[in-house]
Amino acid sequence: MKNILKFAVTGLVLGCCFNANAKLTVPTFEQMPVLAPEQRHSVSCLRIFNYFTRAHYKVVTTDNAFTKKVIDRFVTYLDYNHSLYTKKEIDEIYANAPSILQGLEKCYLDYPYAVYNENIKKRYTKYKYMLSLLDKGINLNTDKSIEIDRTKAEFAKDEQELKSLWEKELINDYEVQLLNGKSKETALKRIKNRYIAAMNRVAQVSSEDVFSIFENSFATAIDPHTNYFGPVESENFNDDINLSLEGIGAVLSQEDEFTVIESILPGSPAEKSKKLKPKDRIVGVKQDNGKSDDIIGWRLTEVVKKIKGKKGTKVILEIERGDGATSKTFNVELVRDKIRLQDKEAKSKVYDSYDGKKIGVITISSFYTDLHQNVLREINKLTNQDVDAIVVDLRNNGGGLLPEGIFTTGLFIKSGPVVLVRDVNAEQTTYDDTDSAMQYKGPLVVLINRLSASASEIMAAALQDYGRALIVGDNSYGKGTVQQSRPLTRIYDLKDSHFGSIHYTIAKFYRINGGSTQLRGVTPDITLPTLIDVTEFGEKSEPNALEWDSIKPSEYDRYISAANITNIVKELEKKHNQRIAADPVFNVIKSEQERYAKLKAKKVLSINYDKRLKLFKEDEAVNLANTNTRLKAMGKDPVKNVKDIPDDFVFDDPLLKACVNIASDFSAIVKEQNIDLSAQDSTPILLKYRNEE
Repeated sequence: MKNILKFAVTGLVLGCCFNANAKLTVPTFEQMPVLAPEQRHSVSCLRIFNYFTRAHYKVVTTDNAFTKKVIDRFVTYLDYNHSLYTKKEIDEIYANAPSILQGLEKCYLDYPYAVYNENIKKRYTKYKYMLSLLDKGINLNTDKSIEIDRTKAEFAKDEQELKSLWEKELINDYEVQLLNGKSKETALKRIKNRYIAAMNRVAQVSSEDVFSIFENSFATAIDPHTNYFGPVESENFNDDINLSLEGIGAVLSQEDEFTVIESILPGSPAEKSKKLKPKDRIVGVKQDNGKSDDIIGWRLTEVVKKIKGKKGTKVILEIERGDGATSKTFNVELVRDKIRLQDKEAKSKVYDSYDGKKIGVITISSFYTDLHQNVLREINKLTNQDVDAIVVDLRNNGGGLLPEGIFTTGLFIKSGPVVLVRDVNAEQTTYDDTDSAMQYKGPLVVLINRLSASASEIMAAALQDYGRALIVGDNSYGKGTVQQSRPLTRIYDLKDSHFGSIHYTIAKFYRINGGSTQLRGVTPDITLPTLIDVTEFGEKSEPNALEWDSIKPSEYDRYISAANITNIVKELEKKHNQRIAADPVFNVIKSEQERYAKLKAKKVLSINYDKRLKLFKEDEAVNLANTNTRLKAMGKDPVKNVKDIPDDFVFDDPLLKACVNIASDFSAIVKEQNIDLSAQDSTPILLKYRNEE
């Protein structure tokens, strides 16, 4: 199973023993750490408490009800899948609420650390037991089943029930390997190494990890977007916002005991070497000073610490490529450099619509420093190519810097309010685009989905309220809060003191029409299907999310009246629905939605191998048929197996294609009706819905 965390390795440096046959060893119980707070944690803790209780947008009262929320979050961090603790043990943690409260208010951290030290023992015990089961053989003929989602399941009533859960988890892990083509011998070896690697990562847990978990239990009990970042995480956050860091230029992930290269950044030392490829495994690193480390089984965060380094320094990576007997190892020497994360920069491309028009698409993946300048650059590129309309693709854009949301929105309007903000003192401020220049005056469509959040929603909402753009896609995330980052280190602290930072909510933002995007998000004018489950993604699914409300709207003039937009949307929807009615790719999307809904409704999954194999083959057949449908739509030959498709193959994006066609129809209406998109609501033009045959 891959770790969900990925790191841009612009400067990650690993030390290694350069032992190509390095093997994981099972750590002993005595090697498990017994952790205690560091001296700096008492300082960080007090500063965190003061900020969260005095400066947060939400009034925080550390009473019994709030303490229970903190414990809820703490337990989630300790045992996300409810497979380590019995119900009695969990009840004991809740019964110690006064000790948790003392940890929050007075920074007496002994109890939280004691709980976590027990958690280390429990994780060790779990994996040790699962390893012992491997020696006894695995029963594939069982009639047992596992719960697909245990995050809300009841905790086990006793140790015996816990062991039963562990056994079913092991059988499932083993069967997944077999179903994916591994031999029994290879499957056993892989899951054995996985459990040993997990035990080694438990042995690497640090005091900072425990402190971070406890303080983030406090933070997320207030609201889901308030966080504590340790020193390393603070640096990573700043790198991401500024799209710049120093290193080798690779994105890493964790797969079982290995650190794997996910992708390589253009123009980076890793790319320039011409020796590294995605899926390469980094098994060791040697520093410029000669220090080496074998990093098999290391936690990804620790690997990142080793790889990251200053511009001009050298690092030698030991790479393992291939599987089994065909695998080989070799060394790659790299000189770290300053990396621009160009893959995250705004980019544009021209697409041909179904009727031959040229539609420009600007993709914005985050609202980073100086984004608006990059977007202006792309606007100029597209206008020089005489595009008929522009689509701004904000899908999967989780936001970023609020000012960039305002500046970027301002490129498409003359001037006026963009977002309203109410702070902790209930003072309302209007943030305007003050530049009267309108950088693009043509037809505009904004594409969003369930993962478009925060600054993305500010931009989409403002352009929708102005009647400046049509919003297409799925309802957005619903994050209507503003966060501020603040370092915990003070200028009077000792040199080289690092106390991390906090990211906390200081305000809520509102649309210029007065409504909040909090919880509700931005509703598109034209809805496109999505495979994202609305019950699993979005602010509504987050514990302790702030409530929706509204404030007094701002004064503004629309570019296209609301009535006119309504009629335009009716016409565009009619044409869109006619196009996709018999579209095989949209039928695939629909079938995928239905399959997902059925799987989720099952709640449990059999671990009888014959039953699993039957389901797996049925699923593979459907997946192959859907894949070939999409290949045929692209004019490509069908494949006999999904695995025959090259790793770097990119399927057409049906939602973007549909949006491009909608933008084309929109541009035709604008031209036909002579709509001046740079004029604000002086003489609204009302389109009549034409019932064309």
